[in-house]
Amino acid sequence: MRTSRGKRKFKVKIDGKPVEFEVGKQAEGTSTTGLLRLIEYRYLFPERSIKYVERKGEKLHPSKVDEVKNLEELNIVTEPAQNMVRKQIELALVALEGMKNAIDQIVSDWHTKPELAKLMLHNLLDSLDWTVKLVDSGSKILPIYEGIDEEIAKLEDAVFRLDDLMYEGKEEEALKVLQTDVKSAVEKWASFLRNLVQFVKSAPEETH
Repeated sequence: MRTSRGKRKFKVKIDGKPVEFEVGKQAEGTSTTGLLRLIEYRYLFPERSIKYVERKGEKLHPSKVDEVKNLEELNIVTEPAQNMVRKQIELALVALEGMKNAIDQIVSDWHTKPELAKLMLHNLLDSLDWTVKLVDSGSKILPIYEGIDEEIAKLEDAVFRLDDLMYEGKEEEALKVLQTDVKSAVEKWASFLRNLVQFVKSAPEETH
């Protein structure tokens, strides 16, 4: 259905309740998954997020969602947005656990397999940056938890020291910083995130 302003109206159920919403022309041809994400960010955030989608009372596998062209057939089941962020942080913790072994491997391979070691270091720093951005953006949804900015600053300080030494061509010093300061900072960051996850699990939903 189209409105007089050229926008398109859709109907969908959210937690069993029929909801009508509009999208602009730029959403023309957008997949069902794309429209659901649009609904999530425009109508649900920051309080809630999509947990899964149902059709005729049955939970749809994500790969099957785009096969449904009529949104009125769908029911969006939501959960507090902080639950989604917590799950993402738990994934970040898995990545951080792997980083400690990766650091040892990078140092070990630096002179014998330099290209591979440098690629691993690049990927490690990218992954570390991803965990920081995840927590930084998620903190706007999570219950107030003291110390996030301070912990991020400590981690970034160690990475900046590493970057500066690499830029100056002081590779041996950089490797020492990687295996000491950066590795220690990663371990402390992981410990902080474990405590954050436990805090979110125990916090009442209405505090976010």
